[in-house]
Amino acid sequence: MSWDTDLTLMTRVLISDISLPQTYTDEYIQRVLIVAGIIVDGEVPFNYEYSYDISNLIISPDPIINEDTIFQALVPLKAACILTQGEFKQSLGQGIKVRDGDSAIDTSVSFRGYRDILELGPCASYEKLKWSIIASGRIGATTGKAVLGPYRISGGNVLSTISWYYDQFMTESNIRRDRIG
Repeated sequence: MSWDTDLTLMTRVLISDISLPQTYTDEYIQRVLIVAGIIVDGEVPFNYEYSYDISNLIISPDPIINEDTIFQALVPLKAACILTQGEFKQSLGQGIKVRDGDSAIDTSVSFRGYRDILELGPCASYEKLKWSIIASGRIGATTGKAVLGPYRISGGNVLSTISWYYDQFMTESNIRRDRIG
């Protein structure tokens, strides 16, 4: 099996498009997967150097054959995110709000469900997984490291540092004598 079969099925599962008749063709999902791969490749350093050809439906080297689990996890999630955003935009154009005297029809109320899907569904899952993978250091990212030390302005006055003020505060002359007992 290759990416065009496995990743397409994974994306169908994420968007609940498994049962017949399917909303999207395999070719359309594969094009969305290639776009998602390009986007994710710009955000996350993969272990392999991938090339993408959207017109010929090619991702090379094949992430399934190379067993690149990070690619296999992130790209279908991003593709599902792209597809759900498209569905949301399409449904916005179909919403109506009509008021006639005391009666009213409002179909825009159902958009809250789409908003929840965008905020809690594949888009949120993608962001959460992306940052947890980057923070874990499983890929070539260098996150979670810092250099800590005293902060001093180069060529600045010693009196302007926080440590000087702290030292002055803790001297014997600043302790209140009425509290010593």
